[in-house]
Amino acid sequence: MEPVIIGLVLGGLYALLAQSFVLTFITTRTLNFALGEFVALGAFATLAVASWGWLPDVGKVVVGVLVAGVVGAFVHRFLILPFTTQGEHDVRWLLSSVAVSFVLLDLITNVEGPSPQRSDTARVSGTVDLFGTGVSKQQLLLATLAVVISLLLILVTKRTPMGLVMRAVSQDPETASLMGVSPRRVGMGAYAAAMGLAGLAGVLYAATVGASPVMGEPLLVASIAVAIVGGLGSLWGPLLGGALYGVLSQFASYQWGTIWGETAGLLLVIAVLVWKPEGLLGRRTEVKL
Repeated sequence: MEPVIIGLVLGGLYALLAQSFVLTFITTRTLNFALGEFVALGAFATLAVASWGWLPDVGKVVVGVLVAGVVGAFVHRFLILPFTTQGEHDVRWLLSSVAVSFVLLDLITNVEGPSPQRSDTARVSGTVDLFGTGVSKQQLLLATLAVVISLLLILVTKRTPMGLVMRAVSQDPETASLMGVSPRRVGMGAYAAAMGLAGLAGVLYAATVGASPVMGEPLLVASIAVAIVGGLGSLWGPLLGGALYGVLSQFASYQWGTIWGETAGLLLVIAVLVWKPEGLLGRRTEVKL
């Protein structure tokens, strides 16, 4: 039972970050491979205002989310969007996002140094007993937020005018622009929200492992894997993908060691890509020529 509980909790963290990939993909058909650096950016932005006694912890967390979100919108407008002008087969944005990753990593390392720094903002101490398994309250908070935020995103996209606009831009940006909708602004908004989520995850994760420039790198592969397993076109996908990836990797780790846990998770990705390339909850789309 312990691998299942721990796997579900860790899967929540992966799902929260995977939601960032899904959010940008369903609106702009692009992914930001600098997501790990945005995790660190949110953590360090909050750390920078940690000494402001007049600002409550919630406000400090908001600072981290806003900084990551604003930088994310900037990255989309000036470093992603210009490299998507040649249609859906234009993948120059991929190289651009990788370049952003290296630039942000160098900037954060030069400013903050390579060593982890303790972060007490939004720290929740102690453990909770779940079916005989001790689970960190901090990790449980991350998992709970992943579920709540996923449900809110689904509600927004399905039930609000903003969601209607996002779906319209995703399906046919040219027609949406003729109707007065700006795909550029929608894309910037999606990137701001997605990178804000990464910043939020960074703030909460830093309370456990400390803030460091490379803190997001170990999470990047797992979050991409979760997004692929669940389906990049589905906001429900990260929850399912996170649960499957987390439980499988933890079970394999308990049985055969850590390296087999990581391998099992990647084998799951390969199996899904072979059997259902669009992901378990994704929908196959037809490309008209």
